Amino acid sequence: MTDAEIRHHLARASELHRIGDYQPAMQIYRSVLDAHPDQIDALTLLASAMRSTGEIAESVALYGRVAGSNPERPEFWFNRGNALNDFGQHAEAIDSYHRSLSIDARNASVLANLAIAEAKIGQADAAAEHYRAALAIDPAHRIAAHNLGNLLSERGKSAEAAKLLRQTVANWPELAEGHYNLGLLLLRLGDFGNGFKEYEWRWQTADFFAKPGYRNVPVWDGEPLAGSRLIVHAEQGLGDTIQFAKVLGLLQSLCADVVFHVPEKLERLLRSLPFDITVTGSHRAADADFQLPLLSLMHRLKLTLGTVPAQASFLAAETALAEAWAKRLDLGRGPKTIGLVWQGNPNSPAERGRSLPSAEILQPFSEIAGARLLALQHLPEDALEPAETPSGWKVRGLSFILEHPGSGTDRGPDAFVDTAAIMDGLDLVVSVCTAPLHLAGALGRPTIALLRTVPDWRWMDEREDTPWYPSMRLVRQRAGEPTYAEAIARAVDAARAALVSG
Repeated sequence: MTDAEIRHHLARASELHRIGDYQPAMQIYRSVLDAHPDQIDALTLLASAMRSTGEIAESVALYGRVAGSNPERPEFWFNRGNALNDFGQHAEAIDSYHRSLSIDARNASVLANLAIAEAKIGQADAAAEHYRAALAIDPAHRIAAHNLGNLLSERGKSAEAAKLLRQTVANWPELAEGHYNLGLLLLRLGDFGNGFKEYEWRWQTADFFAKPGYRNVPVWDGEPLAGSRLIVHAEQGLGDTIQFAKVLGLLQSLCADVVFHVPEKLERLLRSLPFDITVTGSHRAADADFQLPLLSLMHRLKLTLGTVPAQASFLAAETALAEAWAKRLDLGRGPKTIGLVWQGNPNSPAERGRSLPSAEILQPFSEIAGARLLALQHLPEDALEPAETPSGWKVRGLSFILEHPGSGTDRGPDAFVDTAAIMDGLDLVVSVCTAPLHLAGALGRPTIALLRTVPDWRWMDEREDTPWYPSMRLVRQRAGEPTYAEAIARAVDAARAALVSG
């Protein structure tokens, strides 16, 4: 194959590649390589096409073959960095981006993608620096503006983050992720009116939960509901379902019938809601007039921070079950009892940084005079050991006594009914941000929330209280605190005060 023939074949393949017709383009690249195995353009274009078709490992391998020749092409090192990033080899991707910048230092896209790789491995300061450098070259660079806004938001720099995210949605009004992330920031700032409006873009983002399908049942868009049946359906995690169930009481005067579709395992717990609604884990929608995702209620009802329903509790433990657990665990007599939760769902996308590394870090609570500690954490039996406690169990391997109600707690088909019954007899609950924290607040139990420096939006910024749960106190990590140790010391002081006043 002559040089002219190679150029002709590559031009034809590149056009197919450009319009997304990858397979025929890849066949042409391979035909060139059959004749000339080291043809650099065919190798790099084939690697690019493979990345586009999801063959990431093969793409990385091809880029590796070319890298050995040290081509002085900034676009090669950029594209190789992108493939390495996709493959999870972020440190190697960073090296490749730096190689591209050594040839062409003023490429905003290379700088932005370098920042993405740095953020992936926790180099937040370097990532922010390179996003800013990209914006200095191209102030309208979408990835740099959007990602820097998100990064600053995660680090608690809310004012600058809000400016960048507002700029992003103004410049790219159809970018769902931009609206969604602006919404999360505004909610954390307490701007519920605008925040929940922007939060409605969540369904159009790439990685959000699948929207429940209700064929032939229109979405309620705020029109009058008199005489109508409305289905409100849970849409996210168990904690979200518990939290926003509080709003359902506002619907009773608006429509004839409210049906709350919940995960089947929450049905038994949520039937204790004090509202005239139907709670069901069976999702039949044929006879409804309208339907709405649960977290859209705030926007549809135009609620603000000051109009979140104020009731102190909106769930209740089952009386017989609470009495049985109080007897089994000897609650309500003698020392006051603190329930502890230290880890959330490891599979949750919001889990990063919320959980404690182990129960051992909670040891300072054992220094509260006259207090018992009871784990509310779901644990397998091999994490427990026999003990001279009312339940006969404690958490294994700790330097202090942390009682446990037993591995069978809440192991049936219904979630949290045992935990709710146990919480009913406790004097205080201390939990990281996870579903049991919402449960304690919904039950109106005295509660301390242990939160990371920049927590989930629902806890807002700086506040020590929350309108969602009047019985809850928020204790946060402070900026610069590398672990939860200092926050736990403050929580212990708050626990002592709560037990004395209680």
